[in-house]
Amino acid sequence: MLPARLRLSPFSILFPRVLQRQLIVGVIGSALLLGIVGCGYHVAGKSAVIPAGIDSIAIPMFSNKTTKYRLEQRLTAAVVDEFIKRTRYSVVPDPASAKALLTGEVIQFTSTPVIFAGGAGSTFLVTVRMRVSLKDLASKKLLFENNNFYFREEFEISRASKDFFPEEGPAMDRLAKAFSKTLVSSILESF
Repeated sequence: MLPARLRLSPFSILFPRVLQRQLIVGVIGSALLLGIVGCGYHVAGKSAVIPAGIDSIAIPMFSNKTTKYRLEQRLTAAVVDEFIKRTRYSVVPDPASAKALLTGEVIQFTSTPVIFAGGAGSTFLVTVRMRVSLKDLASKKLLFENNNFYFREEFEISRASKDFFPEEGPAMDRLAKAFSKTLVSSILESF
């Protein structure tokens, strides 16, 4: 009888020792991958929160509980634009002609100087806090809700009279655009 190190099994005849290790690692890796896939593993944030039967969303003008003039108009317009740009849903202002309703309420607005130049604020931090909800109008089911959407944007004011350009309007537009992208992503990806 041959010593154990000289005996050859059918497996060792077909595959040299290096290939045996690679084969074993491959088999174990494949088994783990199948186990993960079979357990229902999925990437978070990819499931839609809006049911398949909904093809239209009413987005009436958001309400504004702050003293900031026309803030709700900028935010509503940005959200409507983002839904039209990124989704297949028909966006309408009237809830009677839609299958879902997106409502929003601006509950806080602040503008705080963060950088001073020449004794006055030159850079301001604007913050907005909102309540937002999306409801299926047929089933009355709440599909999405966030009572504390919080956003902020910085803007600068030039102190030189020849360079003066009111920056608050463009800053509010940037804020509305950032808000709308985050809101629509949150609704579509159910974060």
